[in-house]
Amino acid sequence: MSGSAPVFIQRNKIYSNTRKYHIQGSIVCEEGLGEGVYAYQCDNLVFEDNVVYEQIAGSADYREHIPNSTAVAIESCGSSEPHYTVSIVNNSFMDNDECHGLWVLLPSGKTLIRNNLACGNMFGIYLSDYEDNYITLDYNNSYDNGILNNEVINYFISMPNWIVQSNNGEFDPKVSPEYYPIWDSSVISPLIDAGYPHYLDLDGTVSDIGAYRTAQHDYWEYVFDNEYDTERWHWVSYPILNTITDDALLAREFFKELLSVHQTTTGGYLHDIPTYLEEIMWMVEGNEQSIVWGSQDWNNLVDTHYVISPQGYKIRLRAKVHTGFPYPVVLKESGFQTSVNTQFPIYGGVENWLGYFRKDARMPQDAFADIWDDITMIKAKDWSLIRMPGTGNIWGMHGRVMPLQNGDMVIVRTNQDHSFRWGVSHPVPPRSKSAPKEFVFDEKADYIPIYINIADEIKLGLKEIGLMVNGVCKGAVVVEDNLEQISAYVASASELSEGNVELVFYYGDSKSAGAQLKNLKLAVGSFAAKYGVAGSTYPYFEIDLDDKALENVVPLEFTLKPNYPNPFNPRTTIQYSLPEATKMRLEIYNIKGQLVKTLVNGEMPAGMHSAVWDGRDSKDRTVASGVYFYRISSPQNTQTKRMLLMK
Repeated sequence: MSGSAPVFIQRNKIYSNTRKYHIQGSIVCEEGLGEGVYAYQCDNLVFEDNVVYEQIAGSADYREHIPNSTAVAIESCGSSEPHYTVSIVNNSFMDNDECHGLWVLLPSGKTLIRNNLACGNMFGIYLSDYEDNYITLDYNNSYDNGILNNEVINYFISMPNWIVQSNNGEFDPKVSPEYYPIWDSSVISPLIDAGYPHYLDLDGTVSDIGAYRTAQHDYWEYVFDNEYDTERWHWVSYPILNTITDDALLAREFFKELLSVHQTTTGGYLHDIPTYLEEIMWMVEGNEQSIVWGSQDWNNLVDTHYVISPQGYKIRLRAKVHTGFPYPVVLKESGFQTSVNTQFPIYGGVENWLGYFRKDARMPQDAFADIWDDITMIKAKDWSLIRMPGTGNIWGMHGRVMPLQNGDMVIVRTNQDHSFRWGVSHPVPPRSKSAPKEFVFDEKADYIPIYINIADEIKLGLKEIGLMVNGVCKGAVVVEDNLEQISAYVASASELSEGNVELVFYYGDSKSAGAQLKNLKLAVGSFAAKYGVAGSTYPYFEIDLDDKALENVVPLEFTLKPNYPNPFNPRTTIQYSLPEATKMRLEIYNIKGQLVKTLVNGEMPAGMHSAVWDGRDSKDRTVASGVYFYRISSPQNTQTKRMLLMK
């Protein structure tokens, strides 16, 4: 076929066609290039959702003269316009024996080849005589097809920067004899939800690779990223689960991307260590459970614990000290939304770590409506409620409140045992708390809430509030309402009530001329813990920022904070504050005054900053134990402090 009008070839089965030949004298001549489909000089071509299989290459006597047999040939198609004029998407080229699955040659316009499955062909996708700017090739799977010249064997690889070599048949697409992706008790095909992420199937999930889609289902993904210089805890739950495939919910399988390990050498011995994960924690009947690394493998819970939607988890990744491993780590799950009618136990007198698995969001008082009066404490990662004796602010509770959303993890404590299911009344729009950007701090598995009542005159223009304890940032919050909560990542309430506590206020954009940092120091001993009905296990603090507090707010100073930890091995965090944007340097010196390494050198915005030193010099060599000095300098100021590296 050829022509300038739009050509659509969609949703066909093309199979068992034989290439035609005829003889003119002693010359073997061919009738076209493709047994199944041959498109030539089509200006606008869409080839989509077709299954092309079991094409026949023709007589063996002739194949030696004409070796380039192909199931589908697209030649000299497209126009020179900048948008895609040839689209080859979501096709399956299967079992074409001694034929190429797809041959694209001499493309004349931009050609898109995406989400195609090619298995059991002579060559899966064969490109010849093309220019890079003509071809976009990605999210295709080719399996067991070999390589020829510009042959492309491709899976999750973006083209056309270079040709990708064969995967040597290591990838099995797990399709049925009819070429449907298999999803049963024994296997789930890796083609499912593996296509181009911006294409959606009819059920709203990410597109499957190939012409056939799997059954209607749900899909989620969770991104785990970690900063070089901060510790982060993820509070998560999993509303969508693969309840069909055996052991898909076993921890070792479910968290397999996080459980990745690699080899390293210590003391001359080669051994495995975790690449990403530090630990996974959850609570069962008030007893803390966890997956942690042993001497050679993860502990036994990785092979006995099954993930369920009513269970909430806290997950911590290792510090990102390893190079060559991809970040972020993405967990993906193809499965089915857990029924809203699912009941689960809540145990009285202990912490219950719960997963919220309703699709629609609800305020806590509605989500927990059936047992609200028996709840003594609710804690999410960035908000919490404490029941007070008598009447509290929010239906008997006191604190900061946000909606519960699909996939949240929330901790609840009650007086009595309950058989519970999530409430169905009063859905609300989803709303998430913004993460602070101007303050850097390490998180812990738990926190102590500090409720801050912010008067309008202070709130005006206020963007973030950071909490400093003995010179170290212990938490921060983005200011969105008059009542906010800082999750204070401290070891105990006494660290707050007895330490040097400061609040740092960030006004405006640090890159603009009007940005300001202001500081409020709280008198030692004036900051006292409070307790609700849940008892001394759950302290909280409260601060009123009103006209009187505003009088004590002063501009932030040029300050170099104590490094943390100190002594350290092998890494430590250095924090510093800049009252205005300036050119500055942060440098490490040894006890002889020799420069060891420059950590920061350049223009920095106003604000709180941090840098990590990993105990290596400028040539990436490990330095010896001993005393070192770190110095911050700008055109206006210089400060120096000492630290101890102890191995």
